[in-house]
Amino acid sequence: MNTKEIPLKLENIFKDKKINSIAKEYVDYLYSKSLSKNTIRNYLYDLIEYFSYCKNNNLMPTKSLRQKDLRPLLSYIIGTGIKQSSVIRKISSIKSFCAFLERFNYSKENHSSLLSMPKKGKKLPKILSESEVNSLIKTIERFPKKNLRDEALIEMIYSTGMRVGEVSKIKIGDINFDKSEVRVLGKGNKERIVILSEKSKQKIRNYLLNSRKNIMLNTSPLFQNKYGGSLSPRSIQRTLKKYLLVSGLDSKLSTHSLRHSFATHLLDGGADIKVIQQLLGHSSPETTKIYTQVSTKSMKEIYNKAHPRSFSKLKN
Repeated sequence: MNTKEIPLKLENIFKDKKINSIAKEYVDYLYSKSLSKNTIRNYLYDLIEYFSYCKNNNLMPTKSLRQKDLRPLLSYIIGTGIKQSSVIRKISSIKSFCAFLERFNYSKENHSSLLSMPKKGKKLPKILSESEVNSLIKTIERFPKKNLRDEALIEMIYSTGMRVGEVSKIKIGDINFDKSEVRVLGKGNKERIVILSEKSKQKIRNYLLNSRKNIMLNTSPLFQNKYGGSLSPRSIQRTLKKYLLVSGLDSKLSTHSLRHSFATHLLDGGADIKVIQQLLGHSSPETTKIYTQVSTKSMKEIYNKAHPRSFSKLKN
């Protein structure tokens, strides 16, 4: 076989002339970059695996990877049990192929640039699936000793993606029910606005009207303990653990898992990564390099379209 031909294994995965023609162009492209034969061989070996993954998951390898396809792909690669250096190489191979597709106008977008290898020693964040979140919330709603505060609390964490420390500090006056907004004081005392879902608004109102017995001021904590003070982050974590156990879900999950789930489900729903960064309040230099200011109106429109428990989806 000519060294510049595509491997037979790759050719036989889809058996599609157009796909194989693009793959052949990619092989020529790799050779034009004066890469070593060993590097090209590794790239093509990884491409065979990527094509097979696409075939098994009803994806078209010569089209743009969607944002929602990235996490399952990364989980698959890591889940094969190969060493970290091999994972990094496979990610690099996929990025190279996707960059080629974009450069030569075979795809319009290249979301593969968002694929990254977790730093050594760091695990992928644990998240709940949408069905698991629904199961958790239904458990709280059906709990024998009904607790309107807990219903509002867990719904708010998932629907806003706030950190547990931020939720603990929320005052009644921070909520604008008319605009469906919450003013949040995040890390470094940086203020931001997050979107409050219709379901979350309903549960907070129900809690305030039917469960709070003391006088409510704008400066009063939204979520109070039995002494009237702010519910502490530790108490919020304990509250969540209780319902996770009753739901039969992993008790090692945390409020941060709900925050990760919020972001992942928005991403899966098609929300722009920059909007998610703003809603989460990320401010690291790496994040702010690609960070752009988005109007509150735009955030609401994207949130409403993408989040599983948003305004529009509750009507269905």
